[in-house]
Order: sequence, then C-alpha cells, then structure tokens
Amino acid sequence: MYLATEKDGIVEVPEKKRLKALFCKHRNVVSGEQCSKNGMRRISGQDTYVVCADCGTILGEWHINY
Repeated sequence: MYLATEKDGIVEVPEKKRLKALFCKHRNVVSGEQCSKNGMRRISGQDTYVVCADCGTILGEWHINY
C-alpha cells in the first residue's frame, strides 16, 4: 500500500511485523491518502490512513465515499 503524504510525497507503507508491533511505541507515524505507486487516487472517494512507519500497524483509518 502507498500513501500520498503532504510532507514526504508518495511513501510505501511497510508490511506489518507482528513481533515488532508488540513492543513498538508507534512514535514514527505516517499519515496520508491511499494511492497507487504512481500517485493515482480513487475517484469515488477518499481513504486516509495513519500508519506506524516502524512496524506497519494501522493506527487509524477514515473512508469517505462521494
């Protein structure tokens, strides 16, 4: 999954690492709108995610349909 962030551009979300997620304090957070590798976004809505960049855990998600 890729996220289009305001600060860093398009960022690839790391795969979730279950063992690391148990001990992670989620201090390094990335938030943005879901997009493809080349930046294409969904036409019929918006998917926004907040993800820990260290362990890959999704901390929050919001979905809006147009």
